[in-house]
Amino acid sequence: MNSRSALNRTLIALAGIALLAAGLWLLGATRAVADHLPAWWPAPPADGVLLDREGLASLRETGWWAPAVMAAGTVITLLCLAWAVTRTPVRGLRPTGPLSTTRADLRITALEDTVCADARRIEGVARARCRIALRRTSARLTLRVWTLPGYTAKDVLDGLGAVSTTVEHALHPRGLDTRTRVSAQRHSAPHVR
Repeated sequence: MNSRSALNRTLIALAGIALLAAGLWLLGATRAVADHLPAWWPAPPADGVLLDREGLASLRETGWWAPAVMAAGTVITLLCLAWAVTRTPVRGLRPTGPLSTTRADLRITALEDTVCADARRIEGVARARCRIALRRTSARLTLRVWTLPGYTAKDVLDGLGAVSTTVEHALHPRGLDTRTRVSAQRHSAPHVR
Protein backbone atom coordinates (compact mmCIF):
# COMPACT_ATOMS: atom_id res chain seq x y z
CA MET A 1 0.00 0.00 0.00
CA ASN A 2 1.46 3.38 -0.94
CA SER A 3 1.64 6.35 1.42
CA ARG A 4 -1.22 8.26 -0.23
CA SER A 5 -3.58 5.30 0.14
CA ALA A 6 -2.52 4.82 3.78
CA LEU A 7 -3.12 8.51 4.48
CA ASN A 8 -6.58 8.39 2.85
CA ARG A 9 -7.59 5.34 4.86
CA THR A 10 -6.29 6.86 8.09
CA LEU A 11 -8.21 10.11 7.54
CA ILE A 12 -11.42 8.23 6.70
CA ALA A 13 -11.03 6.07 9.81
CA LEU A 14 -10.42 9.13 12.03
CA ALA A 15 -13.44 10.93 10.58
CA GLY A 16 -15.60 7.86 11.21
CA ILE A 17 -14.38 7.55 14.81
CA ALA A 18 -15.02 11.27 15.42
CA LEU A 19 -18.57 11.04 14.03
CA LEU A 20 -19.28 7.91 16.06
CA ALA A 21 -17.99 9.55 19.25
CA ALA A 22 -20.04 12.71 18.60
CA GLY A 23 -23.19 10.63 18.00
CA LEU A 24 -22.67 8.58 21.15
CA TRP A 25 -22.01 11.72 23.19
CA LEU A 26 -25.19 13.38 21.84
CA LEU A 27 -27.15 10.23 22.59
CA GLY A 28 -26.04 10.17 26.21
CA ALA A 29 -25.68 13.87 26.95
CA THR A 30 -29.07 15.30 26.01
CA ARG A 31 -29.36 17.47 29.15
CA ALA A 32 -25.82 18.83 28.87
CA VAL A 33 -26.36 19.79 25.26
CA ALA A 34 -29.84 21.22 25.90
CA ASP A 35 -28.38 23.87 28.22
CA HIS A 36 -26.03 25.15 25.48
CA LEU A 37 -28.47 25.22 22.53
CA PRO A 38 -28.98 28.47 20.58
CA ALA A 39 -31.91 30.65 21.63
CA TRP A 40 -33.91 29.87 18.49
CA TRP A 41 -33.69 26.09 19.05
CA PRO A 42 -36.75 24.70 20.83
CA ALA A 43 -35.91 23.37 24.30
CA PRO A 44 -36.56 19.62 24.68
CA PRO A 45 -38.77 18.37 27.52
CA ALA A 46 -37.00 17.23 30.68
CA ASP A 47 -37.65 13.54 30.02
CA GLY A 48 -37.44 13.77 26.20
CA VAL A 49 -34.68 13.59 23.64
CA LEU A 50 -32.82 16.42 21.96
CA LEU A 51 -34.71 16.12 18.67
CA ASP A 52 -38.02 14.28 18.90
CA ARG A 53 -40.80 14.05 16.30
CA GLU A 54 -42.49 17.25 17.39
CA GLY A 55 -39.19 19.13 17.39
CA LEU A 56 -38.35 17.86 13.93
CA ALA A 57 -41.85 18.85 12.68
CA SER A 58 -41.41 22.37 14.08
CA LEU A 59 -38.01 22.62 12.33
CA ARG A 60 -39.57 21.59 9.02
CA GLU A 61 -42.10 24.39 9.34
CA THR A 62 -39.40 27.08 9.53
CA GLY A 63 -38.38 28.87 6.34
CA TRP A 64 -34.67 28.09 6.49
CA TRP A 65 -34.93 24.30 6.99
CA ALA A 66 -35.56 23.18 3.38
CA PRO A 67 -32.87 25.40 1.78
CA ALA A 68 -30.35 24.41 4.47
CA VAL A 69 -30.99 20.68 3.99
CA MET A 70 -30.79 21.03 0.20
CA ALA A 71 -27.59 23.09 0.39
CA ALA A 72 -25.96 20.60 2.79
CA GLY A 73 -27.00 17.68 0.59
CA THR A 74 -25.66 19.40 -2.52
CA VAL A 75 -22.33 20.22 -0.88
CA ILE A 76 -21.93 16.65 0.43
CA THR A 77 -22.83 15.22 -3.00
CA LEU A 78 -20.36 17.51 -4.79
CA LEU A 79 -17.60 16.62 -2.33
CA CYS A 80 -18.25 12.91 -2.86
CA LEU A 81 -18.22 13.37 -6.65
CA ALA A 82 -14.99 15.38 -6.49
CA TRP A 83 -13.40 12.66 -4.37
CA ALA A 84 -14.57 9.96 -6.81
CA VAL A 85 -13.21 11.88 -9.81
CA THR A 86 -9.80 12.34 -8.18
CA ARG A 87 -9.66 8.59 -7.44
CA THR A 88 -10.39 7.66 -11.08
CA PRO A 89 -7.16 7.12 -13.04
CA VAL A 90 -6.65 9.20 -16.17
CA ARG A 91 -5.37 7.06 -19.04
CA GLY A 92 -2.61 8.34 -21.24
CA LEU A 93 -1.10 10.84 -18.81
CA ARG A 94 0.76 8.35 -16.61
CA PRO A 95 4.16 6.98 -17.58
CA THR A 96 4.09 3.62 -19.30
CA GLY A 97 5.51 0.49 -17.74
CA PRO A 98 6.36 -2.94 -19.07
CA LEU A 99 4.05 -4.62 -21.55
CA SER A 100 1.07 -6.19 -19.85
CA THR A 101 -1.27 -8.90 -21.05
CA THR A 102 -4.12 -6.45 -21.57
CA ARG A 103 -2.51 -3.67 -23.59
CA ALA A 104 0.77 -2.81 -25.26
CA ASP A 105 2.51 0.29 -23.87
CA LEU A 106 5.47 -0.03 -26.21
CA ARG A 107 5.13 0.92 -29.85
CA ILE A 108 5.54 -2.28 -31.79
CA THR A 109 6.92 -0.50 -34.85
CA ALA A 110 9.76 0.90 -32.73
CA LEU A 111 10.52 -2.59 -31.42
CA GLU A 112 10.45 -4.01 -34.96
CA ASP A 113 12.92 -1.33 -36.13
CA THR A 114 15.22 -2.11 -33.22
CA VAL A 115 15.11 -5.85 -33.90
CA CYS A 116 15.95 -5.26 -37.58
CA ALA A 117 18.87 -3.00 -36.63
CA ASP A 118 20.17 -5.61 -34.14
CA ALA A 119 19.91 -8.36 -36.76
CA ARG A 120 21.82 -6.25 -39.31
CA ARG A 121 24.69 -5.83 -36.81
CA ILE A 122 25.30 -9.59 -36.77
CA GLU A 123 28.40 -10.52 -38.77
CA GLY A 124 27.37 -12.02 -42.08
CA VAL A 125 23.90 -10.47 -42.32
CA ALA A 126 23.29 -8.25 -45.33
CA ARG A 127 19.60 -7.34 -44.81
CA ALA A 128 16.88 -8.11 -42.32
CA ARG A 129 13.12 -7.65 -42.07
CA CYS A 130 10.94 -8.45 -39.11
CA ARG A 131 7.31 -8.39 -38.09
CA ILE A 132 5.89 -8.71 -34.56
CA ALA A 133 2.26 -9.72 -34.07
CA LEU A 134 0.78 -9.40 -30.59
CA ARG A 135 -1.97 -11.53 -29.15
CA ARG A 136 -3.53 -11.43 -25.69
CA THR A 137 -1.04 -13.81 -24.03
CA SER A 138 1.56 -14.42 -26.72
CA ALA A 139 3.50 -12.78 -29.51
CA ARG A 140 4.98 -13.94 -32.80
CA LEU A 141 8.28 -12.69 -34.20
CA THR A 142 8.77 -13.35 -37.91
CA LEU A 143 12.38 -12.64 -38.88
CA ARG A 144 13.61 -12.73 -42.48
CA VAL A 145 17.39 -12.48 -42.94
CA TRP A 146 19.66 -12.47 -46.02
CA THR A 147 23.30 -13.43 -45.52
CA LEU A 148 26.31 -11.99 -47.30
CA PRO A 149 28.07 -14.13 -49.90
CA GLY A 150 30.31 -16.67 -48.19
CA TYR A 151 28.18 -17.00 -45.05
CA THR A 152 25.71 -19.76 -44.29
CA ALA A 153 22.63 -19.88 -42.07
CA LYS A 154 24.62 -21.74 -39.43
CA ASP A 155 26.99 -18.74 -39.14
CA VAL A 156 24.24 -16.27 -38.16
CA LEU A 157 21.78 -18.40 -36.16
CA ASP A 158 23.51 -17.89 -32.78
CA GLY A 159 23.31 -14.11 -33.18
CA LEU A 160 19.68 -14.31 -34.26
CA GLY A 161 18.93 -16.43 -31.16
CA ALA A 162 20.34 -13.66 -28.97
CA VAL A 163 18.14 -11.11 -30.77
CA SER A 164 15.09 -13.33 -30.20
CA THR A 165 15.93 -13.65 -26.49
CA THR A 166 16.13 -9.86 -26.19
CA VAL A 167 12.68 -9.52 -27.79
CA GLU A 168 11.30 -12.19 -25.47
CA HIS A 169 12.51 -10.19 -22.44
CA ALA A 170 10.98 -7.01 -23.86
CA LEU A 171 7.59 -8.65 -24.35
CA HIS A 172 7.49 -10.40 -20.96
CA PRO A 173 5.02 -11.74 -19.62
CA ARG A 174 3.87 -12.72 -23.09
CA GLY A 175 5.31 -15.87 -24.59
CA LEU A 176 7.23 -15.48 -27.84
CA ASP A 177 7.00 -17.72 -30.89
CA THR A 178 9.88 -16.99 -33.28
CA ARG A 179 9.92 -17.89 -36.98
CA THR A 180 13.25 -17.25 -38.68
CA ARG A 181 13.98 -17.59 -42.38
CA VAL A 182 17.56 -17.25 -43.56
CA SER A 183 18.39 -16.84 -47.24
CA ALA A 184 21.65 -16.28 -49.04
CA GLN A 185 22.01 -13.04 -50.93
CA ARG A 186 22.48 -13.64 -54.61
CA HIS A 187 25.88 -13.08 -56.08
CA SER A 188 25.82 -10.30 -58.55
CA ALA A 189 27.09 -11.66 -61.80
CA PRO A 190 29.20 -9.22 -63.77
CA HIS A 191 27.57 -8.08 -66.99
CA VAL A 192 29.58 -8.47 -70.10
CA ARG A 193 29.06 -5.92 -72.81
